[in-house]
Amino acid sequence: MQRPSLSLSIAIGLLAGLALGLIASAQGPGPLRDFAIGIEPAGTIWMNLVRMCVIPLVFTALVSGVAAIGDIRRLGRVGARTLGFMFGTILLAGIWGLILALILVPLAPVSPESAAALRAAAAAGAQQVTEQAGRVMGARQFLLDLVPANPVKAAADGALLPLIVFSITLGAAVGSLAETPRRTVVDLMDALVAALIRLIGWIMLLAPVGVACLAAPVAARFGWETLRSLGIFVLTVVLGTTLFAALVLAALARWLARVPVLPFARAITPGIAVAFTTTTSMAALPTMMDTALNKLRISNSIASFVLPLGATLNRPGSAIYQMAAVVTVASLYGIHLGPAQYAVALLTSFLMTFSVAAIPSATVFTTAPVLLAVQLPVEAIALLLGVDRIPDMFRTGLHAASHQTCAAVVARAEGEEIAL
Repeated sequence: MQRPSLSLSIAIGLLAGLALGLIASAQGPGPLRDFAIGIEPAGTIWMNLVRMCVIPLVFTALVSGVAAIGDIRRLGRVGARTLGFMFGTILLAGIWGLILALILVPLAPVSPESAAALRAAAAAGAQQVTEQAGRVMGARQFLLDLVPANPVKAAADGALLPLIVFSITLGAAVGSLAETPRRTVVDLMDALVAALIRLIGWIMLLAPVGVACLAAPVAARFGWETLRSLGIFVLTVVLGTTLFAALVLAALARWLARVPVLPFARAITPGIAVAFTTTTSMAALPTMMDTALNKLRISNSIASFVLPLGATLNRPGSAIYQMAAVVTVASLYGIHLGPAQYAVALLTSFLMTFSVAAIPSATVFTTAPVLLAVQLPVEAIALLLGVDRIPDMFRTGLHAASHQTCAAVVARAEGEEIAL
């Protein structure tokens, strides 16, 4: 009997975990709920196994990819195509999120009583929001930190953007060396990437169990309660990210990467599933690298450059989320926004997607400057925190789909054939 594919196994694990958690939540406090919550450490251990591969994989893959490109003009061309894809999709995602929110949010007007209760809840969490938003706004000064004084410390601190800058510059320097020393370094980095991919393959054998152990506690704790007060906002983000992937990314894959949509979607599903469950595309980076190299047959030079960069900068789901948040908060507080204010919010959101800090629910907190840009109450972020888990899963899944689509598009633009 043939073993189920990794995509199917992860999907089964995810559904099993959600089903267990929802049943436990419906039954209330008791042994089943305690069990559903108690298995969370097993999921955390699996996620840590994945994460431990991220930093070495980012460094070795980028150095190898940039050095293998060699020609600085080709590096500039690949970089321009990668950033062009990211900038374009993020801007489209923000516009799409705004349009969808303007359609859906008015369908569920907030009663005065509910609005008062929600505002009170937001005020109660204002101190935490202010502290976290301050941390995010400080992260906006990341330009000063782009060049790390100590790249090893940056890696240990999980500061991936400075590490990426160091890796790209080192890779460019290696690429400028004579053929023999350049080949030596590239071969070493390629061997390390191959070893990491092999290790990731072993870790992914545990993926169905790990995914189930992460999903069950979330469903057991929250059930469907988190959807009641801000259900329309959650629906907007879920629908917005899903349709953006199914329509926009699918069209880009078909027209620009010239790949059949359904086989491509099946191929990239493991990375999406890991990102969806862990709510971090960095944790899904090893799986995405494995898919690009071994399933899509994208060259190491493209995959090793595009995917780590995308996992750091490319967040179209955050743009959808932030624009939906602007419309929702304006409706909640009864504040009318005009076209000019929405344009300001869209521009601010576009910029903020590139400065998401490495903190829990980072996109929620980076929404603070977007709200402030159009003079909406920033304390409303406390409301969004309560329902963030579900939107976070969907927007991160969209990010993983976008990273892999970007890699395929850039590879095709560079004359490569995608193996599907």
